[in-house]
Amino acid sequence: MKLTIPHEQVGSLRTALEKAGAKEIGGQIYGEQIAPSDFLGSDFTFQKRPGTISRFLVDLVQAATDALAFFDRTRHQYTRFNYIGEWHSHPSFAVHPSNTDVQTMRELVASQDFEGQFALLLICKLAGQSLELGGWLFDPEGQEFPILIEVRNE
Repeated sequence: MKLTIPHEQVGSLRTALEKAGAKEIGGQIYGEQIAPSDFLGSDFTFQKRPGTISRFLVDLVQAATDALAFFDRTRHQYTRFNYIGEWHSHPSFAVHPSNTDVQTMRELVASQDFEGQFALLLICKLAGQSLELGGWLFDPEGQEFPILIEVRNE
């Protein structure tokens, strides 16, 4: 599985991470399927309410509003444009999912309301001038594994 992140989304991530400082932030990733197992994360949402130094909680109302806006913009072409997953920062920790992160993602994809085949979790942080990224795939069958993340520089 590969997630490509366009240059403009990387810039938005950097700006949001700088603004949040030591607090965790996050949102959802929406985008386009380019080929089997190849996705373009073209739309990142940015939750207005940050977390704490060690925890980020999703604002479900904002997440639903952001989802509706994305689907309206993409004319409800669900087979091409859809929800890809979640993202959040670990400004004080490694870009690896915590036990809480893993449990949350397992619960998300195991939920009766979940209609997807997978959900990605992207964790990021600024380390000086570098943007560190880590990504994992979770599926309803209980599988989880790292994904390839490609950053477009243009």
